[in-house]
Amino acid sequence: MQAKPTVSLRISEKHAITDLNFAFIAEQFIAPPDKNTRKRQLAFPQLSMSKLRSIYSLITNIHARVNTPEDLEACMSDLQYIKVKMAYESGRERNEGVREFISMTYLMDLLDQIQTYEQFVLYCRYAESLVAYFKFYGGRE
Repeated sequence: MQAKPTVSLRISEKHAITDLNFAFIAEQFIAPPDKNTRKRQLAFPQLSMSKLRSIYSLITNIHARVNTPEDLEACMSDLQYIKVKMAYESGRERNEGVREFISMTYLMDLLDQIQTYEQFVLYCRYAESLVAYFKFYGGRE
């Protein structure tokens, strides 16, 4: 029996988010371990849970409509619209929390790489992991 190929989205030349590490990478971005104490501290203290939920809802609104590869094809322009909304949210905030979060977690950049249904599902799982770890590590309401 052959192993299923790993689905991936690249975040740098050497690193990729895959279906095997998306939660680990999300946790590293949200609360990286301190090099000396190994304790984790929230990386985005200026970001509020409500802002994060509004960004995540852009993704879940499309995810609710995409159940097959054919559905994804019909929603590809909506993925580009998510980028527009993320850019708007980043630009309208006075504090840098939203802009920094979107940039440091690659949420906008990864949208351009989605070409398959499996990559879209991976992106959604990664985004959900970011929200979960933000809440877990004490993100403010």
